[in-house]
Parts: sequence; structure tokens; C-alpha cells
Amino acid sequence: MRFLITINFIIFFSAVVCAQTTADSIFLDKQADQNFQSLKWGITQLHNTDIEKAAYFGLNYNYQKGHFRQAQQAEKSSSASFATEGVSTIDRFKLYGYFSFARTWQDSLAFSQKGIEDNYTPYYFIAGKAGTFERQKYLGGGLISYNLLKDKLFIGTGIDYLYNSSARSVDPRSLVTTYKIVFSPEIALKLKKSTIGLGIIAGYGDEKIEVGYKNDNYGGSQLYPDRISYLNFGYGFLEINTTNFIRRNTYTGLKLNYSGKFSDWNMNGKLSYLVSKEVNQLVKDNSINDQDFGTYQLETYKINLVLNKRINKTNHQVSIEASQNTGDDNLVRLNARNYTLKVADVSLSYSHFKPQFNNNAVAWFAKANYKDFYQKDAAASHTLQYSYINPQIGGTIYWNKLKGDFLSTELSVGARVPINSDVIVPTTQINIFTRGVAYPDYLYWSSNVGELQFLVNYTTEKLINKFRTGVSFKSTYFRNLGTPTSNLDATFIPGKNYFDFNLALNLYF
Repeated sequence: MRFLITINFIIFFSAVVCAQTTADSIFLDKQADQNFQSLKWGITQLHNTDIEKAAYFGLNYNYQKGHFRQAQQAEKSSSASFATEGVSTIDRFKLYGYFSFARTWQDSLAFSQKGIEDNYTPYYFIAGKAGTFERQKYLGGGLISYNLLKDKLFIGTGIDYLYNSSARSVDPRSLVTTYKIVFSPEIALKLKKSTIGLGIIAGYGDEKIEVGYKNDNYGGSQLYPDRISYLNFGYGFLEINTTNFIRRNTYTGLKLNYSGKFSDWNMNGKLSYLVSKEVNQLVKDNSINDQDFGTYQLETYKINLVLNKRINKTNHQVSIEASQNTGDDNLVRLNARNYTLKVADVSLSYSHFKPQFNNNAVAWFAKANYKDFYQKDAAASHTLQYSYINPQIGGTIYWNKLKGDFLSTELSVGARVPINSDVIVPTTQINIFTRGVAYPDYLYWSSNVGELQFLVNYTTEKLINKFRTGVSFKSTYFRNLGTPTSNLDATFIPGKNYFDFNLALNLYF
């Protein structure tokens, strides 16, 4: 971990020391930032960009609160973080690096004691009692590439590192530590105005899951049913359990990158295939080998496209992202598949921007997200499926005549419109998970939702000489416009409101 942090700071400070242009326009202009994000896909995009040097350092505070949420989501969450990110060119080397640290405090989180909060992995502890969590996350990595044959052949690799710890301070108390490192070596060839790259993905990680009680009176007592610790084997198949276990992960895959011109459009594209495998093992103190009790495999197909074109002094940008996730497990005690997951996501966005040098410039954008989700637990006979579309429209004003300062304001509105939703649980299989998670999940994803977002960015070079200092404020409000009428016996009913506030202080180099 120290080695990777050192590498990231070398990459970052090389960008800081060598940077000769301000980077706030790269990170704060909506279209420019979208193009910058695509540089992270691989050395193919990194070597085909005009950005030579740029970097930023930021401090961030985020606050979320609201009763309109999923059952496995905290009622209130706050986090403080700092992050660095930069691109630098040194002779034939081109580097991109990032590092971030975040500390998060969560209140009133029940039915999930996961270390990494995701919707795709089974095998985790739950308890009905809501509790407080404290989480720490380190992220680091980047891209290191070398121009082997001048402007023709490039070689390099990506490195991504994660370390996360999560601790709950209410019985039953969990402690989860997660480690992950992934390498993605790549070779890229430039042909006229196009660059094509081929790479592989390889990585590993592990997660240590511990759970216990500070007050032994709570341990397994039917006097305190909400404090009983269960091990969830999928989506509702539970057993009372406090046995610590280890999750061992491997990651393998392929990726194909493209950067260049396609039918008069400047295009960055990535196609990737990733297989994530996990083996869950009970630790045996008196045995050489640990005991496997469940495995899980997730296959992910993903495509990313960003296209830019300038027509009559107007910049047009189209962004497309689509992914498909398919997961299934092998539960050893049943010697069969228990948990099945199928998820499809599609996101399409368009933005229209005409730069103005004397007047305020306005960028308009529209986007739409579609999601189809299905998961089933065979042993517990629990099935949840839903699909929705999430359209959004908005505009950004870039204010001129500010004597060298930069100011932009953005407003967008959106909605989440359910297309289909269903929860299937036989009456003989209803348990604490059904009432506490499955039914509330169904009510949440069946709701019509309105979304309002406001964003302000401001930078100046008057505070610190030779550096641009920036502050940004982002506020997002979600409103439940209608939860379906239901006679489900749910422990938790999603409420009406959810707020998300974010404040950031940045230095741009």
C-alpha cells in the first residue's frame, strides 16, 4: 500500500511541478470533464489526448439524510475526504495518477453489515437493529505508459488499489476489512488518426468479516430479536450465525480501447469483459485449509462511448454507457445454485455548448438512464425484479466578465419512472429479511420519484499566487411522488424526502 501511495504522489506532483496551464476549465467544464474521465480507461485514450499536464487537490464534505431510502441504506450519512488527481507528460512517458481518502459516519443503518456497500454480493451478516457505522476508504492508482515507437506503439499498465474498513458500534458489532488490487497492462497501436489498444485485466483481493457482541446478553437471545445476528446466503436465506469468515476474490478480464476519428466525430470508446470470482471460507484454527461454504461469480460486460463534434462553432457531445451483470453462486451445503442476479444498465446523454467570449455561455444537456434488475434466492423463494427509466434535463451557465475568475451555475430536473416491479415471496417463507428488506425494496423501486439538482462552481487566482482556488456546492433533492398502495407487512416504509449536499474546496494546477 505504501508503495502505491508513493507512486501516486510521484505522478501527482510531477503534474503539479510541470503544469503550465490552469486545469479548472478541464475539471469544471461539463464537456471537458466528460472527455477527461475517458482518459482513465487506458493508455490508448491517455496518449491520444491534447492534455499534457493538469492536476488538482481537493477537500470534500458530503451530507445525506432522508427517510426516502432503501432498507439497507443509512438514514443519515456524512463523510469527509481529500483527493488528488493529475496527468503529466515526461519525455516519452505519460502518466495519470489518483489518490483519495474518505472517512464516513453513518447513522440508523440496519439489515446490512457489509464492508463495501454494493447490491451484487451475497454472503454477509445482517441484524434488524439499526446501528452506527464508521468507514474508511483508501483509493489509489493510475496509468503508466511509454511511447515505445514514436507516435506509433505504446505500452503501459493501469493499477487500481482499494483498502476499506468498516466498523459497527452497536451490538451485533461487525468489523470488515477489504483489500483489492487490479492490474490492466495494455498495448496500443496508432494507425493514421486512430489508436487501438488491447489489454488484459488481472487482480486479487480479500475481505475479512468479523461479528460479535460487547454485551453477551444480546447474543442470540429471543428477548432481543432485532439484535440476533444472521448470515444472509443470498436474498433472504438466513441462519443465526456469528462465525467469522474470509472472502477471497480474483479478477480476470479483457478490454478493447479506441481513440480517434469516426465519421467526423472525435471518439473515445472502451469495451470490457470482467469475471469477478469470490470464495467464502470459514477459518479453521486447527486445519491447514480453510473450509469453503459458498462461492459466487459475477460476469460484467461493459461498453463506454464519448463522441464530440464541432458544428458552426457549437460543441456537440454524446455519451453512451451500457453494462450487463450476471451473477450466480454455489452454496456448498445445498450443493446447488441458490442466488441469481441479472442487471442491465443503459445511460445516454447529449450536451450542446456554444462558447461565448463576450456574453454568458449556456450549455444544455439531456440524459436518460434505464435499468432492469432481477435477483432470486432459490432456498428462501424470494424474488425481486424491477425496471425504470430516469430522464433528466438541465442547463449550465458560464458567467463571463469576472476579471479572470470563473463562475458557473447549473440546474437540472429529472424523474424516476417505474416500468415494472414485482416481489414474490410465498407466505410460508416470510421472515425478518422479507419484512425488513424485500418488501421495502419493492416499495422503494415502485415509487415515482422527482429529482432537483443545483450546482455552483467558482474559482479564482487572487487568493494563492500561481494557483487557482475553487469552491463548489452541489445540492440534490429527491421527492417521493407516490409509493404504491400495498398490504405488504413491511417493517420499513420509504418516506417522502431525501437530501444530498456536497461542499468541495479545490486547488487547480
